[in-house]
Amino acid sequence: MRKIYSIWFLLALLAFAACSPEEDDLFDKSAAERIDEAIKQDLSVLRGAKNGWVMEYYPSPTKMYGGYTFLVSFGEDGKANVMCDFFADGEGVKSEYEVKQSAGVMLTFDTYNEIFHFFSEPSNYLGIGEQGEGMEGDYEFLILECTPEKVVLKGKKTGNKMLMTPLPENEEWAHYMGTVKQIAKEAYPALYDVKVGENVEYAVTQRYHKFVLVNKDGSEKDLPFVYTVEGIKFSEPVTIGGQDVQSLVWDSETMAYANNNIRIVAQELPAGYKKYEELLGEYIFVYGDGNDSAPVLLREELFNHSFIMEGFPMDIRIVFKADKGVIGIESQPLEGSVYLCPWALGASGSGPLTNMSGTGMVGQNLSNGSILLKDNGVWGNVADSFIAYDLASGSSIFQIAYVVGMIKQ
Repeated sequence: MRKIYSIWFLLALLAFAACSPEEDDLFDKSAAERIDEAIKQDLSVLRGAKNGWVMEYYPSPTKMYGGYTFLVSFGEDGKANVMCDFFADGEGVKSEYEVKQSAGVMLTFDTYNEIFHFFSEPSNYLGIGEQGEGMEGDYEFLILECTPEKVVLKGKKTGNKMLMTPLPENEEWAHYMGTVKQIAKEAYPALYDVKVGENVEYAVTQRYHKFVLVNKDGSEKDLPFVYTVEGIKFSEPVTIGGQDVQSLVWDSETMAYANNNIRIVAQELPAGYKKYEELLGEYIFVYGDGNDSAPVLLREELFNHSFIMEGFPMDIRIVFKADKGVIGIESQPLEGSVYLCPWALGASGSGPLTNMSGTGMVGQNLSNGSILLKDNGVWGNVADSFIAYDLASGSSIFQIAYVVGMIKQ
C-alpha cells in the first residue's frame, strides 16, 4: 500500500511539473534561436547609433601603451568606418565587421583594417612592442552589454573591457577627433607633477597614452588613459590624495589637467627643448664629415612619436623623444629585407653594423635650429654612420657615412 501511495505521489509531482508555466519560458526557444535573437538585437543597437560610437580602446593585456580614442560606425552593408586619434587626419578606414556566436556573442572586424590591425599585428611599422608581439591589441570582442546608451566589450586577446558610447548626432567626426588631437598637441610635455592643492605628491612621465607614476620610494605604477574632448580619462579611477579621480580637464593656459583641487601640472621644459611641430620642415642633412650633404624633409607621421624623412633613396623614420624634445635615428626596416643599420665605421672605415632595436643616433638641438647627431649609447660600439643593408642578399643599398647633423632651412 505504501508503494502505491509513493507512485501516486510521484505521478502528481510530474503532473504539476508538466503544468508549470516556467517550462514554456525556459524551453520554448532553442539555444540557437536565443543566440540568433541576441545577435539581431546587438546588431540593431550597433547600427542604431546614427553618428557612430566613441570607443575607448586599450591594446595590451597590461595596458602598457595606454588607451586610444576611436570613432566607429556600423553600416547596414556590413562595413564599419573607423577613425583613431593616433593616426593622421582622414575620413576613416573601412572594413567588414560581423556579429556572431563564438563562446558568446562576438563583434569582429574580420577583414583587414589598417587601424585595428596596427594595434593587433605581431609587428607594426613603428616598431612598437616586442618583435612577434607588437602592441597585442584586439580586433575581436565579446559583447558584455549592449544598449543604446552604452556598449561594453571585452577584448578576446587582452581581456580588457572597452566602453563605447554614442557620438551625438550633431557632432562632426572631423571636429570631434580634431578636438581630441588638439588637446594631445597642447599637452606635449612628457614630465608632470601631480599636485593636491599646492603640495606635490608624485612625479609622472608620459609614455604613449599613459602616465608612469613614480612613488617616493622609487616604485612605478602605470596610469593608462584616453584623450577626450575635454582632457583625459583614466581606464579606472585613480586614488590621488585620498580622492578617486577618473577624468581631468585640460587647461592650456596653466599647462595642467585638473579635477577640483587635484592637478597634473607640466614641469619646466629642459634647455633646448623643441616641440614636435617645431622640428617639421626642410633641412640639409650633412654627412661625410661635412663634405657631403642632401636636402631632406621631415614630415609628420604620428604626432609626438615620429616623423618621416624624405630625401634619401628610401624614406627613413625619425623618432621623437618627447621627454627631451629631440629626434633620434634608429635601426629600422625600410623595404622588404632592407634595414637601416647603425654603422660604427670609426677611423678605419670598415667597422661593424647592427640591426639591434634602439641602436642609432640622437640629436642635440642648437640655438639656430640645426641639429647635431651623435651615438645614443645603446649599442656599445660608437655609431657614426648608417647603411641601408639587405639582410637577405648581404648587399649595401645606400650608405650615409660619418653623419654630422641637420641644418634647418
